[in-house]
Amino acid sequence: MEEIEAAQESLFSPLESTLKGQNATATFACGGRLISRLVDNDARDLPPPDPILFYEDHTGKSHKVVFPASAEEMEKLARNCDPATFGVGGENRLDVEYRSAWKLDNTKFATSFHPFDSDIMEVIKQFLFSGAIGLGPFQPLIVAELYKLNVPVLKYLC
Repeated sequence: MEEIEAAQESLFSPLESTLKGQNATATFACGGRLISRLVDNDARDLPPPDPILFYEDHTGKSHKVVFPASAEEMEKLARNCDPATFGVGGENRLDVEYRSAWKLDNTKFATSFHPFDSDIMEVIKQFLFSGAIGLGPFQPLIVAELYKLNVPVLKYLC
């Protein structure tokens, strides 16, 4: 048990010191097609199915978007989002000069995209814990949680 705790300490101490004093609000985002390298060679070149997004508009009506989405679908989606704030020193701020984006809370949408259907989680793990790969049972565990949908502001909404 002490060996496991020592291994975890050696993995997480550098990350803790890097993030200490920082407002850790970094977000990983992905788009386009993700092709997994974790499947057999015959199926490797087949992309995953196009993601589907279901969302609820301001009136409570449901909509479905299959990606890649049209400009009209994205405009309709953006018009049903709320302005996205960002954290600064423990406060939520809205400053469209600094960051201009819209959001849907996770209670207002559902998606067929799951990060474990591709290798995005493995890429993130290798990026965050580059020295921790190949440690067998001591490898760090990465968890993905649905938080909010961020939608970039399109110029016709400004």
